[in-house]
Amino acid sequence: MPETNQDPLSQVINAVQGIYGRKDQAHDLEHALRVRAWGKQIGIQEGADLLIVELAAILHDIGRSGTLSKTHAESGAALAGGILHKCGYPEDTIEAVKAAVLSHSREGYEPETLEARILYDADKLDFVGPMGIARLFVWLGKEGKPFFGPDSCESFYRERIRHYHEHIHTQTARALFEPLFLYSENFWSELEKMRLKKG
Repeated sequence: MPETNQDPLSQVINAVQGIYGRKDQAHDLEHALRVRAWGKQIGIQEGADLLIVELAAILHDIGRSGTLSKTHAESGAALAGGILHKCGYPEDTIEAVKAAVLSHSREGYEPETLEARILYDADKLDFVGPMGIARLFVWLGKEGKPFFGPDSCESFYRERIRHYHEHIHTQTARALFEPLFLYSENFWSELEKMRLKKG
């Protein structure tokens, strides 16, 4: 097993810093560490293997900007396996983490283990509430998307994020999701009022 420092997973965090440094700011290391914190909170309540949850959270988005022939989850699972091998984790831990990373987004793989379901839920929690709104504008703004209209920040929220609650797996995450979702709903409602306000 890796050395124990102040943070027992610091070896893995150090290994991915350079990778995340090349990602967009909505999917950077800070996002991964927030997902780790959400995942740990959910995992404690749900009785999960916290090591698997935390490792998967730290590694879940390292496959973004990977090969065009793979989804970012597929690329991330492969990269995660290599990193964990180098860090000395046992094969069963590596396979469990890879399975969670592979199924953390809606790209054709369903999360089958408790830890994978928790990673999925934790990732969605970081896309609602004030942080989720900030991430949405940073991510889509970098791609030149407008605030409103077709193919915009608003349409992404209304067509995708607004429906995340329908796919949340754990009871703990559903309870955490609700107030953040209400914050997001209110934000978009108020923004729409301001946009339509006439002088």
